[in-house]
Amino acid sequence: MDRHWKLICKLKDVPLGDGVRLIPRGLAWQELPGVALFRTGEESVHAVLESDRARRYSVKVEGTKVYLDLDELSAPASRAEAALAGQFGVATSLVAYCY
Repeated sequence: MDRHWKLICKLKDVPLGDGVRLIPRGLAWQELPGVALFRTGEESVHAVLESDRARRYSVKVEGTKVYLDLDELSAPASRAEAALAGQFGVATSLVAYCY
């Protein structure tokens, strides 16, 4: 099965070391936990659900660009999210920012 990769940011936008880049999920009114990107090496990026740090997301780094699997991002992270998403789904668009 082919993955649907979504360009998230440039590699340099994910802080190396203790920093994090947060990727919001869901529609504006849903207030879902985001995906936290961590860079542990020059080209090593990990993505986990912001709230529990247990659920991992697939990451692809190509050159200077970081991609996440759009299908994984769109899937509800819990039963509560599935109920909240209803027929609209979870992630229809992604916006990235750092803090």
